[in-house]
Amino acid sequence: MSLIFGKKENEVISLFKNHLDMVGQVIDETFKIIKLSCDEDCTDIVKIVRQKESEADSIRRNAETLMYSGAFLAQSRGDMLGLIEAVDKVANKAETVADVIYLQSLKIPDSLRDKYIKEYECSVESFKALATAVENLFEDVDKSKNAVLEVERWENTGDGIERSLIKEVFTLNIELARKIQLRELALQIGDIADRAEDASDRIEIIILKMSA
Repeated sequence: MSLIFGKKENEVISLFKNHLDMVGQVIDETFKIIKLSCDEDCTDIVKIVRQKESEADSIRRNAETLMYSGAFLAQSRGDMLGLIEAVDKVANKAETVADVIYLQSLKIPDSLRDKYIKEYECSVESFKALATAVENLFEDVDKSKNAVLEVERWENTGDGIERSLIKEVFTLNIELARKIQLRELALQIGDIADRAEDASDRIEIIILKMSA
């Protein structure tokens, strides 16, 4: 099932897709930092993360302005505004992950790097599923429903990796302060998928209202 919209709605949908692309770039750039070895500097990548996050904010604001000017029916406008704000929070959280590493000069132990990468991959996949859910909300509602389930599946997988990772962090023979930093990093990475799931919950509500 696809929906037919007017000119303003189609402009907003285009901005939604541009916003999704920019949020995806924020997530991908932050992933580069997770993959860096201990002796590599992340300063330049962090600058790109912040720039991309700012661009995502700008696109979101443009979409919101257009919606406030009359795009979508009044009863659905609030849901659409809430959705793009929820998606934007995914980018905010990815930027937070970059800052946790950069501002604290946090070095991921080589023995744990693969687990941090696997946890972050779950967040990447959860966002990809979210992007599919958002895009198909306007084009194919059944595909959107299936993608929402994928968001939840990847979020649950990431939760399991996060718990295992934190447990392993506290077995390391390192100072407590660094253990706490590494635990915080694992939690923040997991929050990317959590934010994606929050956004997908909004999609579920929109679909329910559409089919009511």
